[in-house]
Amino acid sequence: MGNRIDVNIAGYALTVRTDRSAEHMTRLAETLNGRVREIQKQGDTANYLNVIMLAAMELADEVLMFEERFREIKEQVEVLRREREDLKTRVDRRSLDLLATLDDALK
Repeated sequence: MGNRIDVNIAGYALTVRTDRSAEHMTRLAETLNGRVREIQKQGDTANYLNVIMLAAMELADEVLMFEERFREIKEQVEVLRREREDLKTRVDRRSLDLLATLDDALK
């Protein structure tokens, strides 16, 4: 792995080895820290480790939902691609039929 990058997660210093940029890692830390703050504002739990785990679970849930939505969109794109190919085939066939009809009419 590449760079060693220091980030701060919920007040804890963490050094991460990654190929990602420092800016990317900072954005990740800011995202997680923002979620931690949201959970802390709710006041549902006082245990800091639980707060961090809840924040990570919320983010993981979002990832899973986005993956599912992405899969659904890919399936829709494939259906549309097949429909487009079918329409192209039908247009090509009708064009040939029309040309044949015009050719016969001109004879």
